[in-house]
Amino acid sequence: MPSFRVSSRANRILEHHRMRGRSYPAQKYWERLYLMLEEEAEKRGKTPPPPPLTHALDHEPDEADKIDRLREQLAWAERNNLLHRIQMFFDAMPPSGWNRLER
Repeated sequence: MPSFRVSSRANRILEHHRMRGRSYPAQKYWERLYLMLEEEAEKRGKTPPPPPLTHALDHEPDEADKIDRLREQLAWAERNNLLHRIQMFFDAMPPSGWNRLER
């Protein structure tokens, strides 16, 4: 069970994309999102957000691992009053910038 809580607002953002078959950003978009959040954290003197789950693990992350990490990033953004920045970033992403949910 994750050690973070995601608010109803963050859940609505995730649900909006899930209903459209989107699971998590493609690697290049996820890296851009992370860099944006990392810059905001640095400006505000906050701890950095959790990095995208793309590599450097003892196992290959599966879809559930990556979705959990995205949830963790949204929880971090909410705690740091940056959830609106993630929503704006997601809204600007093309549909091709998302990995599709596996069925």
